[in-house]
Amino acid sequence: MRVNQIMSSPVVTLDKDQPLANAIDLMQRNEISRLVALQAGKIVGMITEKDIAREMGSSTAYRLPPERIHVSNVMTHNPITVAPEVMVKRAAEIMLDHDISGLPVVEGEHLAGIVTKLDFAKVCSGYEDVYVGQVMQASPTTVSPGDRVVHARRLLLDEDLVGLPVTEGGELVGVVTMRDVAMKLAAFQEVVPDRYKIERIRNLLVGDIMSQPATTTRTDTRLSNVSRLMLERRFSTLPVLNLEGELVGLLTKTELTQVARERL
Repeated sequence: MRVNQIMSSPVVTLDKDQPLANAIDLMQRNEISRLVALQAGKIVGMITEKDIAREMGSSTAYRLPPERIHVSNVMTHNPITVAPEVMVKRAAEIMLDHDISGLPVVEGEHLAGIVTKLDFAKVCSGYEDVYVGQVMQASPTTVSPGDRVVHARRLLLDEDLVGLPVTEGGELVGVVTMRDVAMKLAAFQEVVPDRYKIERIRNLLVGDIMSQPATTTRTDTRLSNVSRLMLERRFSTLPVLNLEGELVGLLTKTELTQVARERL
């Protein structure tokens, strides 16, 4: 199987000199996690929700709102690219080896598409003999509704996580993802007056931004079924429950990528 069989096309792009606010708007309107940045029509960078979450919690963001920060100041420069005929297994290896979640697909000088970790759900949707409990992250890091968003952001960045289950009294009450953190912090930067910005953002709680109730899967669910759900709903993270309804794991687009690498 080759990359051009699972890649997404056309690719949403923007100029590297556009304000970060434009990138955020494009991501939200297109329900995507990354954008390819161009200069004179050539690929010069990639900007992701992770980049935005990192920037929106920085000291720069406390001084400047997203419309005054350029994409070029936040993006990853000179991203790794692949050709359409590259094998899907190789694309998965590149992402996992380099800790990245997307690869622009380039044919000659033409941007033909993009392949992301979520695209590997298309591969995993054919694996009827694999169950969620076999491939999930066990004992995931969690946060509570009363934890501060800046704490959740730090966990997501430092531990290289896609999302965090939110628990209270031992019960799953929601989930908070990199997208939730990035977009909510950006929204706060836009509307909160400068003199209140630091205090308001530091006191923003996980319970204010989490998705609830959380969509979940179970250890005995076929990976094929949950892959189709993740692809259809654009889920990057799903808490995993055991047969007793207890939180025991997390399934993310990274696990789908790992399965694709191992099985292809």
